[in-house]
Amino acid sequence: MMRFPVAALCACLLLAMPAWGQVYRCTDAEERVTITNVLIDKTNCKRMQIEADTTVPSPIDSSIRRPGAASRPTPPDFPTVSADEQNTRNNDRRAILNQELLDERQKLEGAKNQLATQEKVPPGMEDAERRATRLRPFRETIARHERNIEDLNRELGNLR
Repeated sequence: MMRFPVAALCACLLLAMPAWGQVYRCTDAEERVTITNVLIDKTNCKRMQIEADTTVPSPIDSSIRRPGAASRPTPPDFPTVSADEQNTRNNDRRAILNQELLDERQKLEGAKNQLATQEKVPPGMEDAERRATRLRPFRETIARHERNIEDLNRELGNLR
């Protein structure tokens, strides 16, 4: 009964041990640098001291502002857009997204009709695997159009 916890504890301790080894920085006759764990040439290789980084960084707190981040004011010559111009741009974008949404819905209906036509082929004409392979592209097309519609709806929801 006691063997398993002891074995598990030993395995954890072995896994937690740091990797030991030497790292060398070697320079050849053409001044090319090679970093390796194998000592190639004692005269042109130097052992590197590498400190193990055992610290774990704390998670970033979004409520704490970093110094200098967004604390600088906008430069006076930075291009700006008036509220009316921005509203016009948003309305244009909304119209484009609505047209794309309409087009995507029509394509979805067309893809569903194509799948329905393909599914009318009697199942006895081919085995189930071949039928699934033949219908897969039609189903993938439908799924792609559905994802596009979701994305367009999300974009429309993000507009002000």
